[in-house]
Order: sequence, then structure tokens, then C-alpha cells
Amino acid sequence: MIAWRTVTIVAALSALAAITARAQGPRTATPANGALFLAIAPVLQHPRCMNCHTQVDAPRQGDDQHRHIINVRRGVDGRGATAMRCTTCHGRANNAASGVPGADEDWHLAPLSMGWEGLGAPEICRSLINPAKNGGRTGRQVIDHLHTNLVRWAWSPGVTASGIARSSPPLSHADFIAAAQMWIDAGAPCP
Repeated sequence: MIAWRTVTIVAALSALAAITARAQGPRTATPANGALFLAIAPVLQHPRCMNCHTQVDAPRQGDDQHRHIINVRRGVDGRGATAMRCTTCHGRANNAASGVPGADEDWHLAPLSMGWEGLGAPEICRSLINPAKNGGRTGRQVIDHLHTNLVRWAWSPGVTASGIARSSPPLSHADFIAAAQMWIDAGAPCP
């Protein structure tokens, strides 16, 4: 199923790229219905993103998105409750021995205003372009965020404590960035 989705997404991106190349300008080539966003939505809805973009007081874990073990809480700043900060366990790199993930960046949850849990692609799209919900980011700053080490971790998520590889999003990071940039350049239309 993942392979089929990847092929479908890549085909959609190729078609959109061909349309853009033939057009006079990027805005005239863009489907007004938000098809560009639908190309990146499967990445944003993947557990690697959704586990941190929760709408509850705790992170989620795993592909099944279960509640984080040991009753971990968000805390006032999204970096864990007092005496149980995220960095107590999460370091600057994946820990193959314990299975604890890490990124070369301060591990933390997205703010509640950036919670996507339970939202469909149109709602996530509107949230991403709404400065009141996206941390006051412009389109360029949204793209900059997608280049951070914490986001890039999703494409090298390591293994669980049992040695089972975590899944990665259905597009490569490079294809995801290219599609996201195309969406922003088109004026960030939502489906």
C-alpha cells in the first residue's frame, strides 16, 4: 500500500511539474483546488509528524500512534514536564541500543496551536498558512522549518527498542521539500 501511495504521489508531482513548466507563470499553472497540498499531505499525516503534532497534553509514539510511555506530559513549553524533560531521554542522535530516537536539535513537541491530530488535509493546510496557528511563520519560514534537523529526523528515524525499523514518510525529504516549495510558490492553495 505504501509503494502504491508513493507511486501515486510521485506521478501527481510529475504531472504538476509538467503543467508548471508549460505555464506562463507559477500561479497560472496551479490548480485552485489545492492539489499541490494533497501531494505533501501524506507526509504531514504520517506518524513521524503526527506523533509530535498532537492536540493533547502528551506526545504519541510508534506507527500506531499510542500514547507515550511512562506518562510523559507536554509541559508548559512543549519540552516535557518539570523533572521529565524530553532531553532526559532524547539525545542528539538515535540511540540504537535503547531505541530512543534523537535528532541534532532540541527534542520537543509542536505547540498545541500546531496540533494536527484528527484533522484532514484541508484543515492541516489551513493551519499551516494561518500565522495564528503556525507560530507566526510566513511561507518561506514554513519551508525553513521543514529543513530543520527535528523534521529531517523523520527520514532517518532509527529502530525501536526491539530493533524494528521505524517507518519513514512516503516521499523522500528532497521530493517533499520540492513539492512543499511548489505549493508555497503557488500561493499555498488549500483543498
